[in-house]
Amino acid sequence: MLQVEEGWPTYDAGLEFQGLAVSAMSETPKGEYLPSTPTALNLIWGALTDEMDAPGRGAPEQDAAAVRHMKQAAAEWLTVVDSPEDRAAYLDRWVHDECGYERSLS
Repeated sequence: MLQVEEGWPTYDAGLEFQGLAVSAMSETPKGEYLPSTPTALNLIWGALTDEMDAPGRGAPEQDAAAVRHMKQAAAEWLTVVDSPEDRAAYLDRWVHDECGYERSLS
């Protein structure tokens, strides 16, 4: 992600990363809760790639901002991936604060 070219190559790398999360989710046995890390990563990368391909998007400045957002998410992920506490904080912040998903009240 960090080494790919700006623009659509970054978007494609984001889709690949989201695909890895979905693949991990698909390995969950039927009837069990989905694992939180791949589920959160799926939400994050779905939202980040939507910044480029959602209806009404696609202006050059919007695409540039989306690429910066994806690269920021990827760079930060690399700093927290090995720490369960930092990883949980990253996932919470990116799902809710950066990507705008509502926190549940329960």
